[in-house]
Amino acid sequence: MTLKLDRDQLAADLAALNSLLLSLPANDYLGRLGLEARRAELREKLGALGEAQERRAAVALYFGGEPVVGSLGIEATFGTQAVGSFQDLLSKVWGSSDGHLQAMGPIKDKEASQLHITSLVHGSFGFLLEELDEGGEPLFETPLRMAAEQVAQYLVSFAGENEASFSEVIEVLNPRVFQSLRDFFGYMHKGKATFRLVEGERDDKFDQTAVERAWYRAEASKVDEERVELRGRLLGIIPLGRRFEFEPDGGQQMIDGKVGERFGQSYLERMNNEQFAGRRWKAIFHRRIVSKVGRLPVEQYTLLELEEME
Repeated sequence: MTLKLDRDQLAADLAALNSLLLSLPANDYLGRLGLEARRAELREKLGALGEAQERRAAVALYFGGEPVVGSLGIEATFGTQAVGSFQDLLSKVWGSSDGHLQAMGPIKDKEASQLHITSLVHGSFGFLLEELDEGGEPLFETPLRMAAEQVAQYLVSFAGENEASFSEVIEVLNPRVFQSLRDFFGYMHKGKATFRLVEGERDDKFDQTAVERAWYRAEASKVDEERVELRGRLLGIIPLGRRFEFEPDGGQQMIDGKVGERFGQSYLERMNNEQFAGRRWKAIFHRRIVSKVGRLPVEQYTLLELEEME
């Protein structure tokens, strides 16, 4: 169980116990003694959990809507697809943050991003997904825990009422992560399902309206990436902000953007001091195009390589 769910359960048990104590007859000394001992035990456990930290990934996914029969069960096909889609999304986010996610093909070391179903959770019907490691408790948050936090934020940004939050997220999303988000909300929409996600201290509920909003946004948007080669003049480099300006040949519009990590800070300062600007270069860029319904596509460039031309 996640720490939050454990704390919530203990707090609920404590509240019920306090109510029971208030209802006891004044002369029920033995009953009061036993309940007060139990209350002290619950308070101690709750205090210990308050000091604990969750360093491994742990996610509780509850489902509702048409595929679910109360807290009794869930359609097997839907449950398999939904959990599998969530795991795929988590693996993609983990891979993109760790540098293991290429433009296509398998994710390197993907097995390290796998969660395990450790139990069923009730309230509606759901699953507890946890990162298992027999090597003992880690000292710091694991990369998979941080990826789970990021997944929760992405889901909220896609489904929330704040359009600006969605716009900010989609403009930096890896295309494969975007596709996985689209697939996940597609399963929710097709299955006419709702869900609740508990991760860390988050407890987010996605009703039918939120699912439909996220699905529509995902279907109406597109994220593409490609490598492009351009020839032209380098107009300027700003080492501190790692920014560039480049004027392609043929009267094309000037482009600007970020300088890739391949260029170290000392090399950028050298480029600035030695007047690389104004000379002609063959440049390789990473171009990212984000399209959303009702808006013009947004292009973003990252400078990857420079080769001086004669």
